[in-house]
Amino acid sequence: MTGITRALLLTFDDRHLREWAAAAPLLRRYGSRVTFFVCEPDRLDREDRRLLHRLADDGHTIGCHGLRHERAPDFIAAHGPAAYLRQEVLPALEELRRLGFAARTFAYPCSARDDTTDRLLLGLFERLRGGVPADRRADPSLADELHVPAAEVAGRRVLPGCSVDSGRGPLVYGGDLSGVEAAVRRSAEDGGVSTLYAHCVADAHEANHVTPARLERLLALADELSLPCAGFDELP
Repeated sequence: MTGITRALLLTFDDRHLREWAAAAPLLRRYGSRVTFFVCEPDRLDREDRRLLHRLADDGHTIGCHGLRHERAPDFIAAHGPAAYLRQEVLPALEELRRLGFAARTFAYPCSARDDTTDRLLLGLFERLRGGVPADRRADPSLADELHVPAAEVAGRRVLPGCSVDSGRGPLVYGGDLSGVEAAVRRSAEDGGVSTLYAHCVADAHEANHVTPARLERLLALADELSLPCAGFDELP
């Protein structure tokens, strides 16, 4: 652990291993390390597992995203906290560790969380990633919520993130990322970290996805600002 307190924390969710691996040269070109939060690790085939190990070997962080991508507060309300851990969290964590990944961090599916879920999961993970509404990514005031000052990074165990996905299936999301970019600039100028998330990396996909062009736009911004792009495991 290097104890980085000034960084862009770029993260990717679900299990789009082929597309993530295809984007690895782009990440490498900018010297970027990111975090891949994997769900359904028991459904990874042999090639998926090989690619995930290759991403880890490149210095990227591998985190947990649940076994079946259940919304934590809803599941707990219906079945209780013990069942959530037993059915959704522990099997995913155990499988990732069986595959050789420490999986010290967790990203909430759909960014659905509350104080109860935080207390429950912070007994298992070093850090959790939540989220802010994606429709705020064009709001310049987003930086006030997304940016975590350097002095607070070590003590902040739940980090807010914002989606930078480009679309889903035929649906195209708004291209205005001014709020996101304001947060990145705040981290570059004042120190601290800002967290972003996406899913698949592709020009088009049935799932939520970020286009390679948009991804490169963000990587280039961080590079222009001399802001490292780091993984969750690199935080103090």
